[in-house]
Order: sequence, then structure tokens, then C-alpha cells
Amino acid sequence: LIWAKNYGIPFRSNLKFADNQIFLANQDNVIYSINPNTGEKNWQFASSLTFLKSDYVNNLALDLAKKNIFFLNTSGELFSINYVNQKINWVLNFKNLTLAGDSTELFFSKPLVVKNNDIIITTEKAILSYNSQRGSKNWDFTAEPISKPIMTLNNTYALLKNDLLICLDNTTGEVIWSKNIFNDLQNKKIINKFGSIVDFKIANSEINIYSESGFALSFNPRNGNLISQNRISKKGIISEVFFLDDSMLFIDSKRKLLKFN
Repeated sequence: LIWAKNYGIPFRSNLKFADNQIFLANQDNVIYSINPNTGEKNWQFASSLTFLKSDYVNNLALDLAKKNIFFLNTSGELFSINYVNQKINWVLNFKNLTLAGDSTELFFSKPLVVKNNDIIITTEKAILSYNSQRGSKNWDFTAEPISKPIMTLNNTYALLKNDLLICLDNTTGEVIWSKNIFNDLQNKKIINKFGSIVDFKIANSEINIYSESGFALSFNPRNGNLISQNRISKKGIISEVFFLDDSMLFIDSKRKLLKFN
């Protein structure tokens, strides 16, 4: 054990690492920069406190080229902060895009996606694209996404509640194509066995959708056509699917780590 520190309030975010700093946030929407060698705090930044707690986890994303960290908290506020000088670049509030009435309700979102000078934010009711440097809106698309979108150089891919896989133009937000992920299945019995979606990634130039029951569907990113359908794990999938070198790894329902070529 190199070090262990207790900061008093439970952490509630993903972890990010850059320029010899660990970034994370607690359940009171306070973001920390921590020295990875000692566990000591470099700096902290307090954003709006939410008194009602939910399953939503604070989300962090990095722009390494501009030395910025993006922090989307449980109040629906998105901060762009320069992690070198700790100055705020801009702040946006997305809570009113989620809620229809009571302002005490909680905010929910999927993880942020940052690429080039764009950042994708997903609320319960919309997918939004903003310029990550200025905080200005590029476009918004009304939808109910169920997972973190995938962003490539030209397109954003998203899975929606009604089993739709959509492709949006990064510049305009217009729909290039949309497909029901089950329409082209040769064996329709898979639909009843498929279960909920656990991960959604591009690998080997294909869009891959993985289900908790162990199925993997692959689609052509240019037109959304189904390429293949396989059950890669009879024991299901309970983790994110990771790719390392030439291997695919995940954990099944028996808590076993599976590795595929």
C-alpha cells in the first residue's frame, strides 16, 4: 500500500488522470485534484450542492490539448475548468432541459463525450452538441438515449429507448440514418432473450452492441445495416466491454473474466 486518504465525504464520480493529477468528485458536487504519488489534495472546486440523492454519478471528461476538465454534476450544471490555473472557462445548466415542472427533481444524464472541439451531453430527453471551447450550442436533438453516445470524426451514434440506433451529423445534428436494431435479425427469438444493453462501442470499424444475456450485434456505421449476430457468452455480460491490443475482455455473471481475440 502506497497511501490511503479519507476525505470525509464519499466520492461519487468516474476517475480521470492527466498531467500527474487524479480528478474525481464527491457526492456534494465538489471536484478534487489529488497528487497520485502522495494522495494529498492539490486543489478543490465546489459547485452547487444537491440535497436529494440519486443513482446519478457525477461525470468528468478531459480535453488534454487545452488542459480543460469538464464536470457535469447532479444539479445539471456543466463546468469547463482549466485544471492548470483552476479558472472557470464557462458554465451551462441542463436541468431545465430534463424537468417539466418541479425544480427539486433530480438531474440524470449519460457520460460526457468529448472529441476535437465538440462535447456531447445527453439528458433524459435530448442529445446536445456544444463547442467545448466557447460553450456555445451547435445543435440539439430530441430523443431518449439509453447509453453514452459514440462520437467519431464526422458522426455521433446513439441508442434510443425505442430500440433505435441513429447516426447524426456532427456539424448539423441531422439524422443521416436510423435503424431498429432488431429488424434484420434472422432469428427473432433473440429479441426475447436479448435483455438490457450493457455496452455500445465501435471496434474493427463496426458498431457493436452488447447485452446482459451475452449477445453481440454488429452494424455497419455507414448505413446501420446488421453485419453479424452472436451469443458470445452464455453466462451473460455484467461489465463494460474493454479492448486491449488485440483482445476483448469483460466479466460474466459468474464473476469470471473472459478474454477474446
